[in-house]
Amino acid sequence: MILTPIRRYGAMILMLLTLVFSSEVLAKTHTTTASQKSHLTKASNKQVSSKQEYSRNSAKSSSLPDLRKYPSGTPRKKAFLRTVMPYITSQNAAITAERNWLISKQYQGQWAPAERARLKDIAKRYKVKWSGNTRKIPWNTLLERVDIIPTSMVATMAAAESGWGTSKLARNNNNLFGMKCMKGRCTNAPGKVKGYSQFSSVKESVSAYVTNLNTHPAYSSFRKSRAQLRKADQEVTATAMIHKLKGYSTKGKSYNNYLFAMYQDNQRLIAAHM
Repeated sequence: MILTPIRRYGAMILMLLTLVFSSEVLAKTHTTTASQKSHLTKASNKQVSSKQEYSRNSAKSSSLPDLRKYPSGTPRKKAFLRTVMPYITSQNAAITAERNWLISKQYQGQWAPAERARLKDIAKRYKVKWSGNTRKIPWNTLLERVDIIPTSMVATMAAAESGWGTSKLARNNNNLFGMKCMKGRCTNAPGKVKGYSQFSSVKESVSAYVTNLNTHPAYSSFRKSRAQLRKADQEVTATAMIHKLKGYSTKGKSYNNYLFAMYQDNQRLIAAHM
């Protein structure tokens, strides 16, 4: 078909209008998509910053953040658990690795110098006397001491002793477990709570507490009860061990009952952060 000049001119106008309309649609679509992406990015960043809020101090200085700014109850508990649980988990993982290494070497005849050095280091840290003779290694004592404290139990005691991280002792000394310093070894630095151990970080506080339960003579019965569970091939849990802890508080059994009730009330929340 031959187009007349008028028809040809009309067709060109129609094509131009179509192109202009298409460009406007694409521009609007691009603008909307960009706006949606910007909104999603802001929302995502807001969520990330909300999560980082709980542990930003721990990531930078390893000190306990000021948890009083969170509303009491679940928000504060979550903030506390986000801060302390990584250190508790890490501590127990390190202990488990050393315990497994000891078990793997228990019936070994020949010891390499590096292995003997490692064994000597473990014995020293756990205050186990050893002459260095690989034929007379105190395996029972070592395995009784080189073992975990249930993660949920550590978290419960930290929460109980520090008021979910809000006590003056926790804030000023990084002391989550109410641990007192030995006479003659107290460092009465300005701004610190006197008479109590001072720690440079939450990690150090957790490590000191676990080491205390695993080495101090006062908690020998606790360690023996844990060893009995191991021999019976039973799991070492907070439920099984909280009532086995004797001598930690002058309140005696009432303290254990308080801890156990607190553990039961917060069991799901603690488990969600493990």
